[in-house]
Amino acid sequence: MNRHFPRRISGLPGNLYRRTNALRAGRREGHFRSRLRVDPNAPELLLSPHCDDAVLDCWSLLTSDRPLVVANLFAGAPPPGGRGVWEALIGVADSSERARERISEDARALARAGREAVNLPLLDVQYRRQSSDGLDLGELDRAVAHEVVHSASRVYVPAGIGAHRDHLLARRYGRALLRAGMPVTLYAELPYCTFHGWPSWVNGGDPAPRSNVDTYWQSSLAGVPEMPSLHAAEVIRLDPASARAKGEAVWCYETSLNYSTRYLMSDPAFGGFEVRWELVRPGAPTSPALEQSSPQD
Repeated sequence: MNRHFPRRISGLPGNLYRRTNALRAGRREGHFRSRLRVDPNAPELLLSPHCDDAVLDCWSLLTSDRPLVVANLFAGAPPPGGRGVWEALIGVADSSERARERISEDARALARAGREAVNLPLLDVQYRRQSSDGLDLGELDRAVAHEVVHSASRVYVPAGIGAHRDHLLARRYGRALLRAGMPVTLYAELPYCTFHGWPSWVNGGDPAPRSNVDTYWQSSLAGVPEMPSLHAAEVIRLDPASARAKGEAVWCYETSLNYSTRYLMSDPAFGGFEVRWELVRPGAPTSPALEQSSPQD
């Protein structure tokens, strides 16, 4: 009997197929062993799914004086010749050209914070779909450990708010690193986390009468059992000078962000806040601060 799960069985219901794939992925991840070593004396590692996430979500980290390595995970250029609707809208010849322009824009934005990024040649999910190439945690880990760093003292990964496939894959990788003993912090992603505005406990405003942002965030974070209480987050409010500098950096992303997104994210009322959670290793003692739950948790 073949012990491997089938890739696809004709007539298999979609939900059963998804559960089968999830079970297969879970078994593979149970045997996952990272090449990335834990070293308290090594720099921290910021994993940015795309060429803009680090600036949008972690400007306070980028402008800090802490040793930090930035890696754009899915910065690979697809084969030339393809052109989607977005490429046509922004006036570039093909997707390959757009990928190269995104890297150039990101370099200019990061330079405003005195940082550079390592750009991995992994393809964005939209191009992986076109090429029928899958990507598992082992491949992602090999790329990070081989091309970025061999060790880290902490890893920052996206929280997956908004459920972008690349962000969720990076989050899975972070959770696997956590199980291996690596300190891991999730960061909330702009603009996705503000689709319903900031929660009042983040921006200090009055709660919106018909918008429960906590519920929206919790629905995205339900698959992360290592999460502390939602309100145990570290909330960073950028000072006016930092918020202005971040807004100027955001305007560099003409290829990847449309005008309305750049305009909104350069507004301190939206782009001036950053939110992070330190994940809790299974079985690790929980600090009193992390045990505090809101009524909605």
